[in-house]
Amino acid sequence: MSYHILHITKAGSYISIDKGLLFCNIKSTNETYKLAIDDIKAVIVCTPAVSFSNNAIASLLKHNVVIQHCDRMFQPVGWSVPLARIVKTKVFKHQIEQNEEFSIQLWKKIVKQKAINQAAVLDIIGFDNHNLYNLINKPLMNEANIAKQYWHDYFFMLSEPIKREHRNAQKFENACLNYGYAILKTIIYRSILIHGLLPNLGIHHTSNYKTVPLVYDLTEPFRAFIDLYLYNFSKNYPYEFEEEEIQEWIKFIPNCLKDYRIKYKEHSYKIIDIIDIYIEEIANAFSSFDSTNIFLPDIKQQYLYKDTQKNREYEE
Repeated sequence: MSYHILHITKAGSYISIDKGLLFCNIKSTNETYKLAIDDIKAVIVCTPAVSFSNNAIASLLKHNVVIQHCDRMFQPVGWSVPLARIVKTKVFKHQIEQNEEFSIQLWKKIVKQKAINQAAVLDIIGFDNHNLYNLINKPLMNEANIAKQYWHDYFFMLSEPIKREHRNAQKFENACLNYGYAILKTIIYRSILIHGLLPNLGIHHTSNYKTVPLVYDLTEPFRAFIDLYLYNFSKNYPYEFEEEEIQEWIKFIPNCLKDYRIKYKEHSYKIIDIIDIYIEEIANAFSSFDSTNIFLPDIKQQYLYKDTQKNREYEE
């Protein structure tokens, strides 16, 4: 099945459902677009004055679609999500038990893969003399030191030395990163619910820190993917915090998540789909309290795949 992330960017849009199809009617232009609801993985509302029929919201949630809501500055402010469900009793029970040793082991693997992917991004974009691998291989890896060095080197290569803004970003680059991470979190949130995990019980972050700490925990290894996509995007667009450029980034992100793939066992999967495999393996790890052979996304295993009018092109 070909899943889509639907971005609603035009004010005055009205969303309705009829006969298994989602309809988006734009009042100002009288245009209507439609898409099979079964093909939608997430809906991103990034403009004001968008209306949903209650039937549309209920149908989207029933089909495990997560709706993300953004403010006028394209900053995510919340989600509409399906009800959580118990898929595997043992997974649910073990997550509730909060096995400390298992949680520590799993978090170490996750955060190390995040750092490895960040180092790989610097390699890919041509920053040859970074120190991240030395920091990663220290007996006690310090995530804060790695992050500080990474962002310094990354922004140096991207545009100019700036600080990382996690909230209320004023710089165009940070606004793009925050939006891209929000897309990842939306997809991961959906997958967490589908596989029966509780988003409110984190591995490392606690519920006092974020309302859905597991979403933030499991997003970590994928963040560097967004960083690399932004670097690629920057080659074609200027850095101006204007709606036109943000709109282009909004279009660019879902294409990356569909056009880039990672090989897993004997098959390859779109990034948007490999997230489900990753979350399923996390759930299985909870089932056995064993993270030994867990799959974690490696950005160096990513490759570009295009299928345009049945003429396939591959780029390693």
